[in-house]
Amino acid sequence: MENDREGPYSVLTRDELREKMKKQIAEISEIFSLSKSDATVLLMFLRWDSDRVSDCLVENKEKVLLESGLKPVAANPNQELSNTSCGICFKTCDEYYLDDDDYLISTPYCSHMFCKTCWRKYLGKNFYLVEKNQTRISCPHPACQAAVGPDTIQKLTVRDEEMYVEYVLRSYLEVLEIKECPARNCNYVIEFHQKNYDGDEEDYSLNVVCLCGHIFCWRCMLESHKPVTCNNASDWLFRDLKSLSKLVSGKKPLSLSSIKTTSQKTCSLPLIKATTNTCPHCFRRVDLGTKQYLRFLTCACSGRFCWKCMQSEEDHKTESGMYKLCNVLERRVEVETSCMEHWRASKVSMKKAISDLQAFEKSNIENPGYLSEKDVTIIRKGLMLIVQCRQVLKWSCVYDYFHIEYEMSKREYLRFLQANATSLVESYSKTLNEEIERASPATSENFCCVKHKVTIDTINIGNYFYHFIKTLREGLDDVKVKSYTDYGGLFWLCDRCTFGNTWFHKECTMCSDDIAAHVELSGLSLN
Repeated sequence: MENDREGPYSVLTRDELREKMKKQIAEISEIFSLSKSDATVLLMFLRWDSDRVSDCLVENKEKVLLESGLKPVAANPNQELSNTSCGICFKTCDEYYLDDDDYLISTPYCSHMFCKTCWRKYLGKNFYLVEKNQTRISCPHPACQAAVGPDTIQKLTVRDEEMYVEYVLRSYLEVLEIKECPARNCNYVIEFHQKNYDGDEEDYSLNVVCLCGHIFCWRCMLESHKPVTCNNASDWLFRDLKSLSKLVSGKKPLSLSSIKTTSQKTCSLPLIKATTNTCPHCFRRVDLGTKQYLRFLTCACSGRFCWKCMQSEEDHKTESGMYKLCNVLERRVEVETSCMEHWRASKVSMKKAISDLQAFEKSNIENPGYLSEKDVTIIRKGLMLIVQCRQVLKWSCVYDYFHIEYEMSKREYLRFLQANATSLVESYSKTLNEEIERASPATSENFCCVKHKVTIDTINIGNYFYHFIKTLREGLDDVKVKSYTDYGGLFWLCDRCTFGNTWFHKECTMCSDDIAAHVELSGLSLN
C-alpha cells in the first residue's frame, strides 16, 4: 500500500524506458564530447553506471577508451589485410552473390572487413541469441578488440539495427533494478528505486502493482502473496492447491496404499510423513509399515495411540467400554474446504478489481484531458489499492492453511479480521466507483469537491491493511497467551484459558470447548 512519499518503484512502458536510456547516453556524450555511439559502448562496458563512467573518463580517459575498444587498433604488419574480400567467408566484392545491398563493413577502429551476411550470423550466434548479455561486442576477428557500436550496426539492415537496440535495452534491464512484468502479454517494466531490499522487514518493495493490474512479488516474481512467505506461496501454488482442488471438487485424494505403491522406488518426504507418526509417549517416529489397517499402534515403549488423532487408546473409550470415533480428520477437511472456498471467492473479487482498473486506464486513453493528471493519479491509486487489498485477502486464507491449524481461537480472530477487512474494501470500492462515475467531462468540477475525501479514505484503508498484514506476520500475538516454544515439560498450554493439558489430549480438558487450542506434536519444539 502506498503512502505520501515517492514510491519505491516506477511502472514504465518500454518506450519510456528507451527514452530514459537515451537520456543517460546523451548526458555522457554531451559532458565528455563523445559520439552517442561511443557513449553507448562505454555505458554498456561499465554496466550503465554513469558515475563510474565519469570517474574513469576524468581520471584516465585514454585507458578506459582503450579497454572498451574505442581506440584505433594498429594493423599487424605480418597479417595481410584485404579490402575486397570478407574476413570470414572470403568471398570478394565482384562475385555474383554480392549485390548493391550487400557490401563489406568494418568498425571505425579497425580495418577488418566482413560482409553483411557474416556480420548478421556473428552477432546473432554470439550476442543476440545468447541468454546472458556481454558488456562489450568486439570485432568478429578473433585477435581484434575493437568495439562494435551503433555506428557500425547502422550500416547493416534495419532488422539488425532493431535486434541491436533490443540487445542494448536488455543489458540495461539486467544491470539496473528493472524487471519486466511477469503477466502474460504485458509490455510494462518496473524500475526499483530502493537498494536495501534483502531482509524480512515489512517493506513496500515486496508488492509491485503493475498498471496492467497484475501484482507480483519483487523477490520471487510470483503473484503477490502477503502475508505468507515466498516458500509458502510456492508450496501452495505448485503443490497444495492442486490437491485441495480435487478435495473440494469431490475427487478422492490418494490413499496411503496408493502413495506407497507409486513411490516404491523413491524415498520422498511426503511418503515418510504419510507412513510414519510421532509417538505421544516417547516422541519417537513410529513406522506404520504393513499395519495401515490398524487404528491403534503400539510403540517400542509399549504405549498405544491412535495414528489418526495421536490420542491414547483409553481416550477413545466411552464409559461403557465402547470405542468412539475421532473427529480430527473431519475437522481438517472442514478447514481445507473453507480455505479453498475462500480462495476461489477471492479470485472472483480480484478479477473484478483488475477489470475496473483496466477499464479506467482504457477510458483515460480514449478520453484524454477531461481529468487533470493529479485527478487521474488519485483514481488510479485508489483502484490499484483495491487490487492490492483483494490480493491480501485472497492470500490470508493461505496463511490460515499453513499457520494456525491447531490454534482455533486464533482462527476465529483471523476470520473476524478478514470479515472486517472485506467490509472496508467493499465500502471503499463502492465509494470510489461512484466518484469515478461523477468524474465525467460534464461534471468534472464535482470531482474536485470530493477528491480530498477519496485521498483520505485511500490513506486510511492503506494503513488498515498495513497493520492487518503486520498482525498476521507477528502470529496474531494478541490472542496467544504464551509461546509454546518457550514452554517445555509434560504439558501444553491452552491459548484460551492457559490450563496445562497433557500431550495425550488434543482438546483442552478445562474449557472443553471447540475453540480450544490444538497443538501438532510433530511440529512442536520441546527444548
